[in-house]
Amino acid sequence: MRNIYADLCITVQALRRHCEGLRTPLAPATGVAASIYTHQVANVYRVLTDVRVRHLLADEVGLGKTVQGLMILNALRYQRKSIRVLVIVPDRLVTQWRDEILTRAHSVPIDDEEGGEGPQYIRLAWEDQLRGSDPTWTLADIDPDRYDVLVVDELHSLRADIQRRVFRVSRAFEHLLLLTATPAFQDLNKHSHLFSMLEPERSSLARASGDEGSAIVERILEQDRSAAQLSTEEELPFVALAHCAYRRIIRTRRADYGGVLPNRNHISLVIEPLGVEEDRQELMWEYFTHLGDLSLEVDPVKLAKRAILSPPSIEQRVDFLRRKGHERKGVLERAKPLVHRRQGDSRADALVDLLARVWRKNTSERVLVAAQDNLTVDYLFNIVRNRLPQIGPLGGRVSLVPARIRQGMMTEAVEDLAGFGNETNENLEEFQRGHAQVLFAPDAAQVGLNLQCARVLVLYSVPWRPQEVEQWIGRLDRIGNAAVFASDGEARTIDIYTIVQRGLVDEKVVMVLRRFHAFERSVNLDGAHLGKVEELIETAALRPERANWHRLEDEAETMAVEDEVKELDSGLRVFLPWTVDWAWALRRQLEALPPEPLAISRSDHVATGPASWDRCFEGMIKLLGRAKEYSIRWNEDPNSRRFRSLWYRFGELGIYAEREVLSKVVFSFGADPGRARSPKHAHAFITRRGDIDLPPHRYVKMSLEDDEVVERPLHFVGFGNGLHDELVEGWLSEGAMAFTMDVALPEHHAFFGVGEAGLYVIRLAVLDPAFCLHAASIGENTIRAIEGAAGRIPRKRFNEIMPQFSRAVRCAIEADTRWIRGQLTAALVVQGLKLQQQRRWARAGMEEITALLDPMDHEGENVPPAKEWRQTEAQSRFIDDALENLRSGDCRAAAFYWSSRFSALRKELDARLFLVREEARDAVQLARAELAEARSALTAAQVRGNQAQITRIKNERDVAAAVVDMTSIMWKQREEWLAQCRTEVQEIRLEERLTATLRVRRRL
Repeated sequence: MRNIYADLCITVQALRRHCEGLRTPLAPATGVAASIYTHQVANVYRVLTDVRVRHLLADEVGLGKTVQGLMILNALRYQRKSIRVLVIVPDRLVTQWRDEILTRAHSVPIDDEEGGEGPQYIRLAWEDQLRGSDPTWTLADIDPDRYDVLVVDELHSLRADIQRRVFRVSRAFEHLLLLTATPAFQDLNKHSHLFSMLEPERSSLARASGDEGSAIVERILEQDRSAAQLSTEEELPFVALAHCAYRRIIRTRRADYGGVLPNRNHISLVIEPLGVEEDRQELMWEYFTHLGDLSLEVDPVKLAKRAILSPPSIEQRVDFLRRKGHERKGVLERAKPLVHRRQGDSRADALVDLLARVWRKNTSERVLVAAQDNLTVDYLFNIVRNRLPQIGPLGGRVSLVPARIRQGMMTEAVEDLAGFGNETNENLEEFQRGHAQVLFAPDAAQVGLNLQCARVLVLYSVPWRPQEVEQWIGRLDRIGNAAVFASDGEARTIDIYTIVQRGLVDEKVVMVLRRFHAFERSVNLDGAHLGKVEELIETAALRPERANWHRLEDEAETMAVEDEVKELDSGLRVFLPWTVDWAWALRRQLEALPPEPLAISRSDHVATGPASWDRCFEGMIKLLGRAKEYSIRWNEDPNSRRFRSLWYRFGELGIYAEREVLSKVVFSFGADPGRARSPKHAHAFITRRGDIDLPPHRYVKMSLEDDEVVERPLHFVGFGNGLHDELVEGWLSEGAMAFTMDVALPEHHAFFGVGEAGLYVIRLAVLDPAFCLHAASIGENTIRAIEGAAGRIPRKRFNEIMPQFSRAVRCAIEADTRWIRGQLTAALVVQGLKLQQQRRWARAGMEEITALLDPMDHEGENVPPAKEWRQTEAQSRFIDDALENLRSGDCRAAAFYWSSRFSALRKELDARLFLVREEARDAVQLARAELAEARSALTAAQVRGNQAQITRIKNERDVAAAVVDMTSIMWKQREEWLAQCRTEVQEIRLEERLTATLRVRRRL
């Protein structure tokens, strides 16, 4: 038999947690398993509170774009559980996205028989899969009818056919997120594609006027500049939100947020080359002069870079060219004896010495060695392993454990997407967990690896392109890098070592890159001069004897300064509200938000902010265990990682060896609880963000009684996680809940320190600013009005068109809900009365109510007993009168909680209405342009006299005319419901969610 008092207290905790998820659109976003930084909070808020989600996240390398994307998806899904997301990435980013989704986003992006993290609401797709390696996937699966959200990472790196498909269908997706660290704004063709996805109406209008490519970009930028010139100073903030060309492009730079990322320190090791190395390089450069008359196409830049890689790498290339008959004037014949590894390698020797010095100071220091190709990876791996079997100072020597990833292994990781046991992941985990001290990696690892476990990078062969240098450094220079903090708390630097040979090409290249600030500052990857620097370096490196290297260094520094200050060309961008100061203010506001009231077992040292909300949710979990709703235990895996496990409460064994599950909430994911009672099927979880490892663990190991060890998925119990959400939602009902009981509290219960035995009436209600948008009539009336404007268009066409409008209305209501919750904070309103002498009611204080609803606040282990209190009719009327007394103030609740915000809300509402009107103008104008096109087509058809064609085009004209009216009405309805918020939000009444009548007795 259930304990009604425990049920009441658990329900109260579920309700208070539910309200924490309503208070700001950022609350569910913070549910991802990651540390949250100020710029991420600001960027995610900016996306979630816009009139629609169509944005480009273009932060510099290492600032956590993937986490921001997952935060946005988590918030969208928390708002609509049925949402479906398609993520498209280049092959090289598949493993990064897989790991991030699995460990942070509470979803399985691939087919997973266990379903360990929860339902699959994110589907991951990549180039090779869409190329046909998976027969169940084609380009047609990039389908807005199957998915609500489209996320594309590094779109410009995808195959051309995938890019074309994305350009063609992206407009039809409800939400669109693009991510890139290299936005290439200087490429006008790519720029126009970007606008076509982020600003589809404006791009389509420009295209309807005959503009293409760069002309579309210029037209949108001209609208931006014109709006800036024609607006008054007072209007500019509104106008910027509506007309700035880059309003949906989010570009965070490292320099904007001091303290988020460590400083960089470049150390150039200039070594004396061996005579054989000088001779070899001279011969290979002589060979370049003959490339023009080869029958084989040879990229001189690639060959030149190969020539200064490891001896095995250049030896293989020389052998290949000789075997194919590409000898010229005996150059390769003379070079052949010079490329064998027995001739020596001064850079490899320097690398071994450098690593020995690094580990002499700290044997746990992890080092990433950029080795470019597989031959060099294997070559350096073996050299270091053989020459440094033991590392560290005398008396403190330890065995060296090297790790490596190779180009083929990266491909296998894509093919073995579901397998965490492939060789790539095993080697990466060895390095990330600190079991391996060095990782040798090829070019393929430049992008997609999160190695903020290390702070030392060695560029064995220096890339010639600044963006490649930036990408390598970006593997380490990422937010959350724990390696940059010493044990005494002093911040250390990201150390970048370059090993170059004096007087040879690589030394000159490093000097140019250094003057371009490629090592100690973040390279502006969308800078106008990036391609120019790359071209100058490559041209000079191929003909070093002709190049003026000193002038090239000066030019590089000048271009670096110009790129640093260059902004996107917009007259309105400076008037957008999203400044760094605004971001910090938003973060402070978030961190100042306390937990909702009635939290039990609250930690005193985390008073406010998301960390305190997480801590307070632990009280509900602890209470579930104390009430024997579940078996909840502390565990420690073999790596001394602490976590908790949760399993169901069972009844007696049934006739089919199954047990009845007595727990109220049975999770929809994981093993069938009735069939598997063993702890090997328990749910493992952590509740504190500080317990999230870097990188996060997907699994923990549990030891069973028979010494068997099993792996279980590790949950971070936050918003969006299945275990969290199903616990909260499972204890709540749609309507108001009523509890009436007689409860006997032990005399040493904390309640008796602030209250006394007697009769209490408690009421919990929710005040949510979104109530003025959640009336069913808003959506229904809008849909009916749109349907009424459809006229007499054919039923088939109506059935094709109407779902688009239905989705648009749903998205608009959801977006405005997020926006208004960003303006006014939802609240859990707690009211209580206690009966005093002469049958008079008095207000019960919050401390008194909190203690009364905490069944664990006493020395015993059990939840105090309670039984239902059957009231007489007179008692029932008496208590109903008390509740009515509490309800009497419902109409004044909005003014009480939000009056200080109404003035700011009116200003923000004016800005949003202006934005909505401008969005409506674009949408209606585009619909009218399509109608004009249909009318022109009809006129042309009537001249030709084909009756069937005329009839068909007439129908299309009628449809286009109806779409104009439907579009106009949809946006007009949105404007009206927003305008009504001005008054309706002040009149919002409380929504009663729970009442409780408790006759409290002291149990001796």
